[in-house]
Amino acid sequence: MLRRLLLVATTGLFVLLGPVAVSAQTDISLSTPFPGIVVEPGSTAAFDLVVDGRSGTQAELSVTGLPSGWTATFRGGGVTVDRVTVSDEPPDLRVDIEIPDEAPDGTTRFTVKAGSASVDLSLTVKAGAAGSVTLTPDFPGLRGPTDGDFTFTVTIANETSADVELQLDGTGPQGWDVTAQPAGQTQAREIKVAAGQTETVNLSAAPATGTEAGLYEVSMSAKGDGVDESLTVQVELIGDLAIDLTTPDQRLNAEVTVGSPSEFQLLVFNSGTAPLVGIQLSATPPAEWEVTLVPEMVNQLAPGESVTVVATITPSNKALAGDYDLSFRAETDQATDSMAIRTTVSPSATWGIVGVALIALTLAGLALVFRRFGRR
Repeated sequence: MLRRLLLVATTGLFVLLGPVAVSAQTDISLSTPFPGIVVEPGSTAAFDLVVDGRSGTQAELSVTGLPSGWTATFRGGGVTVDRVTVSDEPPDLRVDIEIPDEAPDGTTRFTVKAGSASVDLSLTVKAGAAGSVTLTPDFPGLRGPTDGDFTFTVTIANETSADVELQLDGTGPQGWDVTAQPAGQTQAREIKVAAGQTETVNLSAAPATGTEAGLYEVSMSAKGDGVDESLTVQVELIGDLAIDLTTPDQRLNAEVTVGSPSEFQLLVFNSGTAPLVGIQLSATPPAEWEVTLVPEMVNQLAPGESVTVVATITPSNKALAGDYDLSFRAETDQATDSMAIRTTVSPSATWGIVGVALIALTLAGLALVFRRFGRR
């Protein structure tokens, strides 16, 4: 009799407990694609949860094993939830774990449950693990004239796990026109950088009118979604490089004599705002003419200053009387100018004397002939 009662009781207990155990194993399951995450102190770690099982099954959501001060929040469909219903397609579900600022480095293991189904997770707290947003220019500095435009290409790298939308701003010395825009855009002042991706920004600077040569700083900032980053680059203005080649009296013609040297003055003027270094003077005369320049090289010429160059022009002995073109050139590595003058050639004085002598001899000969034959 006792044995029969025990058999009945055991069978009844199996009937009562058997379906619950099977349901825990077969009605619902819980998993995550990334069971371990590395985070920084004071951040929030998000675990995506996959709930599967028999459609219509409901389950309570809970977390066990979190340290004191850590907070877990279940979110689904954009709201905070505490229960989940299994459907034909897995519901959108995640658990956010908020880590306190004072959390020490180390690994914490805890368990997330959906009903009787569970999944073991871990969080490793490590300072600097969340990544950062960085700004990197293509060049730390650019160099050019005071009236030039300077453009830096800045790479924004988002090394965090979240997309960021940043407000861009460029600043420079007073009166400068400085802008920061996404590459390929002319009006936008904001840029979105996806997690783990990079974008480029053009930082452009135009100096104010009248800015003197020197070294200046230009800055760019990118702010938004918890990001506050900036960078500074340098612009070196070397001034306008310009050279003018003319004459002291603005005269562009010269008179020379065949076979004789004649002097002609040139004026080299620095019309820019930066010093000119290594000014080379040269001439292009007609064939078989000789032109010397003193000096042939001007080592340095300050802005607004000038130097006189003496050109000695010697026409060819074969040159005929008339007008000839003679050009001069002044040049440096950064600036150049040239000018042409009209050179009028007069016959040599020697030939004039010879001509006069020939005429005198001719007249004397004629007089002698008339005198001799006139007496007869």
